[in-house]
Amino acid sequence: MNVLMFPRVRHDRNAPDAAFVTTDGDNRKLYRFALQYEMGGKSWASEIWAYSAQDAEERVAAMRLSLTMCGQLYGEVEV
Repeated sequence: MNVLMFPRVRHDRNAPDAAFVTTDGDNRKLYRFALQYEMGGKSWASEIWAYSAQDAEERVAAMRLSLTMCGQLYGEVEV
């Protein structure tokens, strides 16, 4: 995933596209945030859902302390 910054476009818009916003069980909005890291001389990326930019930063800080690999994913069950 390559993250391209378009600050002028972002500031001219009222909200992210619908695919980048969802709600939790309490009907609070969650937003998709991109994460980037370096490994083996290459840039890698992932994404998380968070309530705000501050919440995303706090989640990244928590990941630095406790992130672990749970296992390989093979599929997804829709509920």
